[in-house]
Amino acid sequence: MSLGVGLALLAAPARTTESFGMGERPNLGRFLGMRGLILAAGLLRSENPTPWLRARAISDAADAALLADGAASGAFPRSQAMFGFVVAAGFSAFGQ
Repeated sequence: MSLGVGLALLAAPARTTESFGMGERPNLGRFLGMRGLILAAGLLRSENPTPWLRARAISDAADAALLADGAASGAFPRSQAMFGFVVAAGFSAFGQ
C-alpha cells in the first residue's frame, strides 16, 4: 500500500492530495509520497519489518490528525477530508 500510494503522490501530487481530501497541494503530496516510498523500501528490504510497520502506523495516524485538523480549520474541504481521515485512521489501526 505504501508503495502504490507513494508512487501516486509523486506521479500526480495535486490530483492525489485532492482525492485524499487535502485540496490541491502538490508539495504536500510530494512529501507524503517520498515518505511512503521510504516506508515501502524499509518494509520490503528489512529482515525485521516490525519497526517499519510501526512507523507506517504512526505516519498514518499523523495523516489522520492532519486531515482532521485541516477539516476543522477549513484548510481542507470538510467532507473529503473526513473521508481521508477515516481511511488514514483505519490504516493506522490495522498497522498497529
